[in-house]
Amino acid sequence: MDGFLFSDAQSLMGRFTCQRLFAIRQSFICSKPLLERYGTVGDIIAHSHFVTKSNSPAYAAKIRQHCRHAFHQEFLSVHLCKTLSEQLLTVSLSQGFAILPMPESDAYPGLSVIPLGDDFTEHAVLAYRQDGMTDELKKFLSLFAGMP
Repeated sequence: MDGFLFSDAQSLMGRFTCQRLFAIRQSFICSKPLLERYGTVGDIIAHSHFVTKSNSPAYAAKIRQHCRHAFHQEFLSVHLCKTLSEQLLTVSLSQGFAILPMPESDAYPGLSVIPLGDDFTEHAVLAYRQDGMTDELKKFLSLFAGMP
């Protein structure tokens, strides 16, 4: 294995070199009844739990800061889920909201999907080891040379 991809919302242990590859736009996800009850994203945040799969306190703090900046509200607490299925079920049951890379669509019955601004954007990152880099990995990385 030459490397692996992950989101910069996740933390990485070990000695890896990381290369940011591309942006991942995020959306605010909540149940339609929750949006109807509170009316605005800010009011949902103020009265709900942030539902996430990330166990990183730094990630939760970053999302809290972005919510405070963008919507002038903070969420009640963090509800940790083990899987995406559990996360979507929890949100569908109006037990909180999530921030996910989900496009606006009718494909998610019962859920409201609201695109978020640049503050919430995450990035795909390639992690690899400098020692033993294959020619294929070097060629792949050359495609991203000079990118921020």
